[in-house]
Amino acid sequence: MHESVSLYIHIPFCHQKCDYCDFYSLPRLAKNQAEPRIPDSYIGSLLSEAAFYANRYDVKSWRTVYIGGGTPSLLTPTQLTHLMQGITKTAPLVEHAEVTMEMNPESVSAALIQAAAATGINRISLGVQALDDTALKAVHRAGSKAQALQALTLLSEQWVNAHGGRLSADLIAGLPKHTMPSFVRGIEELCSYPLDHISLYTLTIEDDTPLFRRIQNGSLPHSEEKADRMWLVGRHLLEKNGFQQYEVSNFAKPGCESKHNCVYWQLENYIGIGSGASGSWYGKPHADKSAGCEDGVRWTNPPLERGAVTATPAQKAAASAQKASPQQSLTLPEPIIEILDSDTQQFEYLMMGFRQLIGVSEKAFQSRFNTALSEAIGAQNGVFADWKKRRLARVIPVRNTDGTKDTRYALNRRGILLLNRFLEELL
Repeated sequence: MHESVSLYIHIPFCHQKCDYCDFYSLPRLAKNQAEPRIPDSYIGSLLSEAAFYANRYDVKSWRTVYIGGGTPSLLTPTQLTHLMQGITKTAPLVEHAEVTMEMNPESVSAALIQAAAATGINRISLGVQALDDTALKAVHRAGSKAQALQALTLLSEQWVNAHGGRLSADLIAGLPKHTMPSFVRGIEELCSYPLDHISLYTLTIEDDTPLFRRIQNGSLPHSEEKADRMWLVGRHLLEKNGFQQYEVSNFAKPGCESKHNCVYWQLENYIGIGSGASGSWYGKPHADKSAGCEDGVRWTNPPLERGAVTATPAQKAAASAQKASPQQSLTLPEPIIEILDSDTQQFEYLMMGFRQLIGVSEKAFQSRFNTALSEAIGAQNGVFADWKKRRLARVIPVRNTDGTKDTRYALNRRGILLLNRFLEELL
């Protein structure tokens, strides 16, 4: 029995796709302004899928919920209410559950904020990316600086002040045509709002995106060195304003780290629903102490089959189990299944764990994989020892909440900038 499990809900619709984005998304499906920008049938498919997995994995409650995209703020207040009511009917939220919804500045409204607060959402993540119109236009990002500031003001007054909601924002360092002075002013301006969390990413040029092609053909200038310098300046400014780095790209006021993202980084079970979403269910420690852990499973939903409006067999089975009629829903193709053996889970545990500045617990690793962490990473005479000697890693003695002594192995502020190189050496 699992008392609480995390849930990711993917809303794969956008007003327009940014040039740098390689995530799965679709243009809004509404044929005219009077129609919902996301079909109601998609909400039905999400609820059926949530019920199916909750039944399969004996979910008793939701520990964290994250509504991401895409652009979830394209949902109407009525659709958001229907979605959250259906999710909490499938399984209730635990007390003090973290429930996050992504919003884009151009689609924030007072009505949507009110619906979010009324349905149990308590954290909003705003996709600002940059407070510079030239940089936003260079990558065909919908919205403007003025809309971002308007959204921040509205959220400050009607979300943080009125409802006590938490507020996070995303920024990208190194967007084409973004100057360093403008980037610095943008961070300083952003920090004047009541945010408790900021994600600062370095622009990644993904293959086969419009941005990749424009940079490759020389029509748009880009410098990775400039992007890296911007990120370092951004980190300094965020820390100066009270945000502590706790992961490669994430900064928070004390006690305001993203609980949902920590589920990913600590390789805990989570259910993912919606077109393009993934979920992972990891294996338990193997009863045979000479082995690692049992096999786990990861599923990934393929792209949406647009136009289909019948329930899948899995959705019908879930609805039948709830003694309810399946709602009209878009057909979601059968997910792609990946079996996660013990070696794969062990590497992913290290890969995700070393993203965090608190690093990896020796006791937790031993309990999960029946293997000594110090041996797996070469803490005495291997990769980790070498990185520690070069002052890029550290060993942290700690005391766990149960009072037991533990040791954590972590990269430091300099070392975490070279995370990929460290992981390559571990392989």
